[in-house]
Amino acid sequence: MKSIIKIISTLFVFAFIVSACDSSVSLQKYIVDSKENDEFMSIDLPASILQLKETEVSTEIQNTLKTIKKVNLLALQVTDANKELYNSEKIKVKNILKNSKYQQLMRVKMMGANVTVNFLGEDEAIDEVVIFAADDEKGFGIIRVLGENMNPSDILTLSQNLKLDGDSSEMKQLEGIFSSL
Repeated sequence: MKSIIKIISTLFVFAFIVSACDSSVSLQKYIVDSKENDEFMSIDLPASILQLKETEVSTEIQNTLKTIKKVNLLALQVTDANKELYNSEKIKVKNILKNSKYQQLMRVKMMGANVTVNFLGEDEAIDEVVIFAADDEKGFGIIRVLGENMNPSDILTLSQNLKLDGDSSEMKQLEGIFSSL
């Protein structure tokens, strides 16, 4: 009897350990790993670079902006030399976003690119928004917006009122990066 209990206990612990180990790659790990590859362009932006004129937006929009902590951008431009890399990396990103923890908000085709918007968190308290755009002629890009308790409708309204502050040092660095490409 004791040996049966011991076997069942061992199997239970083993099953718990196996189920607790998530072998899938997270988007965060993918972005960090991709930064090491020179084929990718990667930019991390603090929320402070996002500016709104307080007189032009409501208090709700100002509060929404405060829920955003950081924005990550990762892009891979497709060339004749890296088409195979582009295709394999695009598949990796799509597989990451197929994970059940990501909920798809929308899927559209814009200017030849397939665009998906996914999020992590609850419907009324989003912690991460991921925009993935892929165009087989130009490449793909991922925009990852990290925040705390973001509201989807407020984020949409915010995106319509958002501008990058052209006078900030972060924006000048960003312009320098894009002009050198």
